[in-house]
Amino acid sequence: MAILHANLALLLVASVLATTSVQAQSMPPEGPVSVIFTATPIPASKPMAIGGGREFAVMNQAMAASNEAGNPVLNNMGGRCQLSRLTDPSTKTVEIHGFCTYVDKDGDQLFEQCDWLPASPNNCNITGGTGKFEGLQAALVVTIDPLKSNFDGISQVIGHKKGTYKFVKTN
Repeated sequence: MAILHANLALLLVASVLATTSVQAQSMPPEGPVSVIFTATPIPASKPMAIGGGREFAVMNQAMAASNEAGNPVLNNMGGRCQLSRLTDPSTKTVEIHGFCTYVDKDGDQLFEQCDWLPASPNNCNITGGTGKFEGLQAALVVTIDPLKSNFDGISQVIGHKKGTYKFVKTN
Protein backbone atom coordinates (compact mmCIF):
# COMPACT_ATOMS: atom_id res chain seq x y z
CA MET A 1 0.00 0.00 0.00
CA ALA A 2 2.87 2.38 0.78
CA ILE A 3 4.35 1.69 -2.66
CA LEU A 4 1.01 2.52 -4.28
CA HIS A 5 0.86 5.84 -2.39
CA ALA A 6 4.47 6.64 -3.36
CA ASN A 7 3.77 5.86 -7.03
CA LEU A 8 0.61 7.97 -6.93
CA ALA A 9 2.54 10.87 -5.37
CA LEU A 10 5.26 10.61 -8.04
CA LEU A 11 2.65 10.51 -10.79
CA LEU A 12 0.95 13.59 -9.34
CA VAL A 13 4.25 15.51 -9.16
CA ALA A 14 5.14 14.47 -12.73
CA SER A 15 1.70 15.63 -13.95
CA VAL A 16 2.09 19.04 -12.31
CA LEU A 17 5.61 19.47 -13.73
CA ALA A 18 4.50 18.45 -17.23
CA THR A 19 1.55 20.86 -17.12
CA THR A 20 3.77 23.70 -15.89
CA SER A 21 6.27 22.99 -18.67
CA VAL A 22 3.57 23.05 -21.35
CA GLN A 23 2.12 26.31 -20.02
CA ALA A 24 5.56 27.95 -19.93
CA GLN A 25 6.17 27.04 -23.57
CA SER A 26 2.78 28.17 -24.90
CA MET A 27 2.26 31.63 -26.37
CA PRO A 28 -0.61 33.99 -25.64
CA PRO A 29 -3.12 34.16 -28.53
CA GLU A 30 -1.99 37.72 -29.29
CA GLY A 31 0.67 40.15 -28.17
CA PRO A 32 3.28 42.75 -29.02
CA VAL A 33 6.22 42.34 -31.36
CA SER A 34 9.30 44.49 -30.73
CA VAL A 35 12.23 43.06 -32.65
CA ILE A 36 15.79 44.19 -33.31
CA PHE A 37 17.30 42.63 -36.44
CA THR A 38 20.40 42.76 -38.59
CA ALA A 39 20.57 42.19 -42.34
CA THR A 40 23.63 41.48 -44.47
CA PRO A 41 23.43 41.02 -48.26
CA ILE A 42 24.94 37.75 -49.53
CA PRO A 43 26.51 38.50 -51.94
CA ALA A 44 26.18 42.28 -52.17
CA SER A 45 23.75 43.09 -54.99
CA LYS A 46 24.79 44.83 -58.20
CA PRO A 47 21.97 47.02 -59.59
CA MET A 48 20.96 46.74 -63.24
CA ALA A 49 19.90 49.79 -65.27
CA ILE A 50 16.33 49.43 -66.58
CA GLY A 51 15.95 52.77 -68.40
CA GLY A 52 14.79 56.20 -67.39
CA GLY A 53 17.61 56.38 -64.84
CA ARG A 54 15.99 53.62 -62.77
CA GLU A 55 17.81 50.58 -61.40
CA PHE A 56 16.60 47.10 -60.44
CA ALA A 57 18.36 44.73 -58.03
CA VAL A 58 17.61 41.34 -56.53
CA MET A 59 18.76 41.07 -52.92
CA ASN A 60 19.47 37.95 -50.88
CA GLN A 61 20.04 38.79 -47.21
CA ALA A 62 21.15 36.87 -44.14
CA MET A 63 19.06 37.89 -41.14
CA ALA A 64 19.26 37.62 -37.34
CA ALA A 65 16.39 38.70 -35.07
CA SER A 66 15.77 39.12 -31.34
CA ASN A 67 12.39 40.01 -29.76
CA GLU A 68 12.54 42.50 -26.89
CA ALA A 69 8.84 41.92 -26.07
CA GLY A 70 9.65 38.63 -24.32
CA ASN A 71 7.73 36.22 -26.57
CA PRO A 72 9.03 33.70 -29.15
CA VAL A 73 7.93 35.67 -32.25
CA LEU A 74 11.16 36.44 -34.16
CA ASN A 75 13.17 35.81 -30.99
CA ASN A 76 16.69 34.45 -31.43
CA MET A 77 15.90 33.42 -34.99
CA GLY A 78 18.11 33.29 -38.05
CA GLY A 79 16.68 33.84 -41.47
CA ARG A 80 16.96 34.71 -45.09
CA CYS A 81 15.18 37.31 -47.22
CA GLN A 82 14.88 37.46 -50.99
CA LEU A 83 13.77 40.89 -52.14
CA SER A 84 13.55 42.98 -55.29
CA ARG A 85 14.53 46.65 -55.16
CA LEU A 86 13.57 49.34 -57.69
CA THR A 87 15.48 52.62 -57.31
CA ASP A 88 14.60 55.87 -59.08
CA PRO A 89 17.35 58.46 -58.45
CA SER A 90 15.40 61.24 -60.23
CA THR A 91 12.57 61.02 -57.68
CA LYS A 92 14.85 59.74 -54.88
CA THR A 93 12.53 56.78 -54.26
CA VAL A 94 13.08 53.12 -53.49
CA GLU A 95 10.49 50.36 -53.71
CA ILE A 96 11.15 46.93 -52.16
CA HIS A 97 9.08 43.72 -52.34
CA GLY A 98 9.89 40.21 -51.19
CA PHE A 99 9.75 37.38 -48.71
CA CYS A 100 11.67 36.21 -45.64
CA THR A 101 11.81 32.91 -43.78
CA TYR A 102 13.11 32.65 -40.21
CA VAL A 103 13.82 29.53 -38.14
CA ASP A 104 14.18 29.03 -34.38
CA LYS A 105 16.28 26.53 -32.39
CA ASP A 106 13.47 23.95 -32.60
CA GLY A 107 13.30 24.15 -36.40
CA ASP A 108 9.94 25.97 -36.38
CA GLN A 109 9.68 28.55 -39.17
CA LEU A 110 8.03 31.96 -39.67
CA PHE A 111 7.10 33.31 -43.11
CA GLU A 112 7.11 37.04 -43.81
CA GLN A 113 6.10 39.17 -46.78
CA CYS A 114 7.46 42.71 -47.12
CA ASP A 115 6.27 45.59 -49.28
CA TRP A 116 8.02 48.93 -48.94
CA LEU A 117 6.48 51.66 -51.09
CA PRO A 118 7.65 55.26 -51.54
CA ALA A 119 6.10 57.76 -49.08
CA SER A 120 4.64 54.91 -46.98
CA PRO A 121 5.77 53.09 -43.84
CA ASN A 122 7.93 50.03 -44.49
CA ASN A 123 5.48 47.18 -43.89
CA CYS A 124 6.09 43.48 -43.37
CA ASN A 125 3.47 40.88 -42.51
CA ILE A 126 4.04 37.51 -40.90
CA THR A 127 1.79 35.28 -42.98
CA GLY A 128 2.16 31.99 -41.11
CA GLY A 129 4.60 29.44 -39.87
CA THR A 130 5.24 25.86 -38.86
CA GLY A 131 5.12 24.12 -35.49
CA LYS A 132 4.41 26.54 -32.66
CA PHE A 133 4.05 29.36 -35.21
CA GLU A 134 1.30 27.70 -37.28
CA GLY A 135 -1.57 30.16 -37.75
CA LEU A 136 0.53 33.14 -36.64
CA GLN A 137 -0.10 36.49 -38.32
CA ALA A 138 1.46 39.86 -37.59
CA ALA A 139 1.46 43.35 -39.04
CA LEU A 140 4.85 45.01 -38.58
CA VAL A 141 6.30 48.45 -39.33
CA VAL A 142 10.02 48.31 -40.08
CA THR A 143 12.69 50.98 -39.61
CA ILE A 144 16.30 50.52 -40.65
CA ASP A 145 19.62 52.25 -40.06
CA PRO A 146 22.57 51.48 -42.35
CA LEU A 147 25.76 50.58 -40.49
CA LYS A 148 29.23 51.71 -41.49
CA SER A 149 31.18 48.66 -42.57
CA ASN A 150 34.93 48.21 -42.52
CA PHE A 151 34.67 45.51 -45.19
CA ASP A 152 34.59 46.74 -48.81
CA GLY A 153 31.57 45.63 -50.80
CA ILE A 154 29.52 44.51 -47.79
CA SER A 155 26.74 46.65 -46.38
CA GLN A 156 24.86 45.94 -43.19
CA VAL A 157 21.76 47.38 -41.55
CA ILE A 158 20.29 47.19 -38.10
CA GLY A 159 16.56 47.63 -37.80
CA HIS A 160 13.44 47.39 -35.70
CA LYS A 161 10.13 45.64 -36.37
CA LYS A 162 7.20 46.77 -34.25
CA GLY A 163 3.59 45.65 -34.27
CA THR A 164 1.28 42.98 -32.92
CA TYR A 165 0.77 39.29 -33.57
CA LYS A 166 -2.24 37.03 -33.28
CA PHE A 167 -3.03 33.40 -33.97
CA VAL A 168 -5.79 32.64 -36.45
CA LYS A 169 -7.43 29.30 -37.05
CA THR A 170 -5.83 27.47 -39.96
CA ASN A 171 -8.56 24.90 -40.65
